[in-house]
Amino acid sequence: MSSVVRTLGAVSFAALVGIVACDVGRVPRAFRADLGSSSAAAGGTGGQGAGGDDGGGLIDDECVGDGLCGTDLIEVVFDRPNVYFVFDRSGSMVTPEGGPAPAFSRFNRLRDASVAVVEDLGPLINVGLALFPAGGADGCAAGGEVMPVTPGDKPGASATLEAFASALDVVPDGGTPIAATLDGLRPRLAGLPGRTIVMLVTDGGPNCNAAASCDIGACQANIDGVCPDPQTNCCAPSDLDFGPRLCVDEPATVAALEAIAAAGVETYVIAIPGAESYGAVLDAMAVAGGVPQEGGATDYFRVDDLSGIEAVLRNIAAGAVSCTIPLQAPSPDPMRTNVYFDCDVVPFSASGGWTWEGENFDAITLHGVACQRLKNGEVGEVQVLTGCPIDAPR
Repeated sequence: MSSVVRTLGAVSFAALVGIVACDVGRVPRAFRADLGSSSAAAGGTGGQGAGGDDGGGLIDDECVGDGLCGTDLIEVVFDRPNVYFVFDRSGSMVTPEGGPAPAFSRFNRLRDASVAVVEDLGPLINVGLALFPAGGADGCAAGGEVMPVTPGDKPGASATLEAFASALDVVPDGGTPIAATLDGLRPRLAGLPGRTIVMLVTDGGPNCNAAASCDIGACQANIDGVCPDPQTNCCAPSDLDFGPRLCVDEPATVAALEAIAAAGVETYVIAIPGAESYGAVLDAMAVAGGVPQEGGATDYFRVDDLSGIEAVLRNIAAGAVSCTIPLQAPSPDPMRTNVYFDCDVVPFSASGGWTWEGENFDAITLHGVACQRLKNGEVGEVQVLTGCPIDAPR
């Protein structure tokens, strides 16, 4: 616990014993600072100040009488991470998992799960999306961005969610050109302001490199049992039906992930049903991406049942959200400052509440259940108000 927290605790907890909640009638001005009015990374626009058209104004009527207490707002600054999804839309993603096709295809299950995550995290994140392959006659054409990084929706809005869902309205087809897709995305990812994480989801190993070569053990046609003669290397250049583009493209894919990691962008590698035969290359990809799974049986995030994919995506995305929130200006009166989630006061406490971060009273840190509520997307507004005694545990 910092010296600031210890000092405040020693003074305020004793001083506030017996203090009753302040009278809401003493609140001449209390402004709202919803998550959507925070500064947005990656091409999004920041919100207006208090009293502006986007995020300012008097408190919601629904809060009046609920104990929201203060005279002045201190604007919060949410450093929203860029959560960039890179999804496999190859032909095998039409395979049904857990129910009848097409509603329960691998791709539709992934689409529904990711849409739910984007909806729930809303203004806590900026969202971008790329798909591979590109689609069309050439099933190995490198994929690319189908939705630029966009701030998540504020409470009551849905434009980002609708754009994200619309971009996922595709029919899976083609191969798995992961290396070429990542090489094409790297300049875009490296140029995004703020923290960026990538979630790469696939149901197989990378392929589609016409310049690759491999023996029978690294030929996907042989691995997947679709080679007419199991004793023949179906990835030999002379094979007219398969050929080198079905070689497992490990070296180029690992190199592409290492280049993105060197640019400061972490890639989480997630494999869903269908990828079981490609554990070694997926492990290598996860290590190259910079964030291998900790304590798991594999370095990549293995999802054997698609009912669990939403939780994996949500946990990774929420993990990128910081519970330390800077303020646009230091508090002029730290002992008379309170934090509210919507209409509810958050106690000043390192156990499930909030404390000052550092010694300048210009940032707060949420702890325990308060932090988790924020990361779960349960909070529509975070408000920091001065003018009433700090709400400490009695």
